[in-house]
Amino acid sequence: MTAAGARRPFPSRYRCPAVDCAAAAVLLALSAANIAADPALRGWAGAVSAVTALSLSVGVALRRRVPERTLLLALAVCLAQIVWSDGLVTVAFAVYAIVSAAADLGDVWAMRLALFGGLAAAVLTAVREGSGVGPALELALALAVPVTLSWAIGYRARCRRRYRAQLAERADALARLRHERERAAVAAQRVEICREMYDLAGHRVAGMVVHAQAAGRVLEAAPGAARRSLELIGTLGRASEAELRQVRALLREGD
Repeated sequence: MTAAGARRPFPSRYRCPAVDCAAAAVLLALSAANIAADPALRGWAGAVSAVTALSLSVGVALRRRVPERTLLLALAVCLAQIVWSDGLVTVAFAVYAIVSAAADLGDVWAMRLALFGGLAAAVLTAVREGSGVGPALELALALAVPVTLSWAIGYRARCRRRYRAQLAERADALARLRHERERAAVAAQRVEICREMYDLAGHRVAGMVVHAQAAGRVLEAAPGAARRSLELIGTLGRASEAELRQVRALLREGD
């Protein structure tokens, strides 16, 4: 589990288990051939080897879906192989695949355990098998190199996936910022249009007040002039009403 307490989203390219199942089938076939070809793997030893091969095959098939658990399984099998001198040669291939998957998709603790646990298993195997300091160092190096390379391959895939995720997040953030800027620009443009319409409507209302006062003064002395003033007041009022409706419609578009 991650620090947030939830499983990470599973990469889409690993949703199909066909490749993992095929690798598990190949590993099981190689393990069966190893058991059949090794005279030491007979009876009880052969039964234990068969169980080990089946367990690791399942681990290889599920290594990308539950990398932490399959890593623990692989390390437990390695420890059992170290304690029990006779074992399968194909265990190493399963361990390399599981270590790579743990470095790629596992939690942080599993990623670290994959490296240090694999190196520790290599050192313990060299100590058990080596007959001296020199041969033990050579064997430890020979076993540690493929473990390290497998871990590095998985860790590289992990870094690339995180880098692509960061690029996608940055692109989304830039898109949101661009959208907000466009909305702010549109809002500022609407405010400017509303301000201009308000000023124009204010001037027309002021003209209506002037013509109304003039019509009141000349209503008895010059009825014709008063009528024209009232007609102009109506025209200005209708124009102002239309502009106010446009302002209202423009403001509603911004909601």
